[in-house]
Amino acid sequence: MRIAILALTEKGCELAEKISAGTGGQIFIKGRDFERMKNFVEEIFTKFDALIFICAAGIAVRMIAPHIVNKLSDPAVIVIDERGRNVISLLSGHVGGANDLTLKISAQIGANPVITTATDVEEKISADNFTARLGLLPEPKDAIKAINTAILRGEEIFLTAGNVRLNLTPKNLICGIGCKRGVSAEKISRAVNDACQMINQPAERIKFFATVDIKRDEKGLIDFVQNFGREIKFFTAAELAEKIFEYKLAESDFVKKNIGVGNVCEAAALNCVARAKFALPKTKFDEVTVALIWEC
Repeated sequence: MRIAILALTEKGCELAEKISAGTGGQIFIKGRDFERMKNFVEEIFTKFDALIFICAAGIAVRMIAPHIVNKLSDPAVIVIDERGRNVISLLSGHVGGANDLTLKISAQIGANPVITTATDVEEKISADNFTARLGLLPEPKDAIKAINTAILRGEEIFLTAGNVRLNLTPKNLICGIGCKRGVSAEKISRAVNDACQMINQPAERIKFFATVDIKRDEKGLIDFVQNFGREIKFFTAAELAEKIFEYKLAESDFVKKNIGVGNVCEAAALNCVARAKFALPKTKFDEVTVALIWEC
């Protein structure tokens, strides 16, 4: 999950640093420049998996209101007061993962988690919660509501079709890879499998791989992909640079010095689809970096 942290006050910025250390979130906004924040939220709303506002809840609501579209595609939105007393799951609690992230941050900073979704309050798992964890897209939205209501009433839910049908479509998993020159196919295979285990998904879920075009002759990578039985897509440094700018991706100075851009695995994966959510941001393994994204 890629996380953007936005803070307004000096005390809020101090808390942002602490939360960033625990979640890997990127801090972008500092200071009481509301117009700047408004424009920035518009720019990043669909580019990050989660937005954390350290400010009054009303400010956060006004910032995100023009951009809310659908519970199946909107990012998780969390609001935290500047003293870190309450962590509020505001938007996309289930599919977006705001509830789980709220609990994680609350435990990290010793705050009170505020979660208001009915199934969570009643300590029941919802249809959109468990499907999100399995990498499935639940549709239509009306069926999610009907099934969650039945769960709250204590009714039995069956996998076979009944009066309400919820279609569960497996989402495409794309794997972006960066690697050192001369790395073996075995190391790449180990890194990809370890990455998939980190999100509790079998590597077989991967639809295709992606990397930078200067790796077209990388024997270990080509051998791995051929043995895996999937396609690999190659993108130019210029194409990767566009995604780095669009998604505000973090860059490695060392990689940038060698190939012209400082982020390969995340940027390459994002070039494969029109819309995406991160299953696993850039993660370093032995001579290999891996990023996993879900196509939305």
